[in-house]
This record gives sequence, C-alpha cells and structure tokens, in this order.
Amino acid sequence: MARPQQRIWRLVVGISVAMIEAIRAAKRLYLDANCLIYFIEREDAFQKKIADLIAYADQNGIELVCSEIGVAECFYGAFKLNSLSLEELYNELFYNIALFKLCPVDGERLTLAAKIGAEKGLKLVDAVHFLAAIEKECDIFVTNDNHFRSSHGVTVVPLADL
Repeated sequence: MARPQQRIWRLVVGISVAMIEAIRAAKRLYLDANCLIYFIEREDAFQKKIADLIAYADQNGIELVCSEIGVAECFYGAFKLNSLSLEELYNELFYNIALFKLCPVDGERLTLAAKIGAEKGLKLVDAVHFLAAIEKECDIFVTNDNHFRSSHGVTVVPLADL
C-alpha cells in the first residue's frame, strides 16, 4: 500500500467530459461523506472518479468543502474497523494537508438542517450535509446517494454521472 501522503496527493488523469462540464463554472464543490470514504478506503472506479475530481479542483482553484459531520462519519468507520491506518489517512486529509474547508456543526445548524430535511425528505445527517453546502455557497454537491435533489442554488451531481 502506498504511503498516506502519496495516496492522497496522487494526481490521476482522465477527467471525463461530463465531469468537466459539471464543475467548470464551480467556485466551491461539496463532497458528501460517501465520496470521502470512497476516496480513502476504496480502490475502484468510484475512488478514481473522486481522485480525478479532487485533482481537477485543486489544479483549477475550486474550493473543496465538507461538513464536520462528514469528518465524523469518516472517523466513525475507521474507529469501527479499529484501523489506525485509516485514522492516519483521515487525519492527513482533514487536518494535516487541510484539503477541505470544513463547515461546523452546532445547535442552530442542526435545527436548520432538521427543517430542510423535513422539507426535502432527507435523513437528518444528509440534511446537515446539504445545509453545509448551502451555507458555504457551494455550486455543486457530489454524492452517491440518489435521494438528493438540486435546490437552494446547489446542483446535485451523482457520482455515477461523473
């Protein structure tokens, strides 16, 4: 297995035309927790798509955003698996190289997320993610969950479409 820094920072080629079209005008890009988990924990086509997307965003000055709830979801999996190597990779991703701008979670945001979730039919944790994308004025929300719909000025892009 490659060292953590090499794995995170490798810049892969092969950005699809669909991906470029989806993010060309974006200033901020939100990655749902499932995308972050695929990026770190998998070695398949989804991981490659996320790696390509992160590399493209980095090379083109597009800000990457996620919520603190996404950070917690990533670490939860690492702790559940009792995987120190995953913990190290997530620490590097979120704190050492600070690749993502993090949106905090607090009581007021949770209440707003509950409202959005009720309106959009989202689970609370998903609504927290979507609220973070709205608050950080993200243009694009990338996810592998099919229950998200574009709204509030945020365009939902399914990972499979990239």
